[in-house]
Amino acid sequence: MLDYTRRQIVLLFGAAAVAACGLGIDRWRRANTDTVAYLESLDRAAAPSPPPGPTVEPGTRRAVTRSATLRSATAASADADTPHREPSRLRRRHRDDATPLDVNAASAADFERLPGVGPALAARIVDLRTRDGPFSSVDDLRRVRGVGETTLARLRARLAVNTP
Repeated sequence: MLDYTRRQIVLLFGAAAVAACGLGIDRWRRANTDTVAYLESLDRAAAPSPPPGPTVEPGTRRAVTRSATLRSATAASADADTPHREPSRLRRRHRDDATPLDVNAASAADFERLPGVGPALAARIVDLRTRDGPFSSVDDLRRVRGVGETTLARLRARLAVNTP
């Protein structure tokens, strides 16, 4: 028989539990890509505004007014939002034109150009349309897993159902 102490057994079970949790989280992340993308977007929130009053910039001895600090922070955030600095896997062009997208004729790539619609959700929309037939209204998108009231409300102005 193996001669492990109680402490060693507890550590082994603890390590196994941590590994199982890691695998479970990985599996959940792969199955819920839209939710993961939303949660990760929360991490990219704007930096908190600096405290009121004059501050001293690092490396200098001069006081800077709050407006100058805000201008530099705004410029830095504008630089961070430029598409050429964004990683290619995060770069996605959104539909900005006024023509609504026909949900019965659009491809998965067309759906991906909509804000908040990733490759997994776009594929589910196309798969449901292929399997169950064309959508009779924009509200039929609620049948797609991952399209809730919030998502539908955000996309409603950009979608249309054109009947032949």
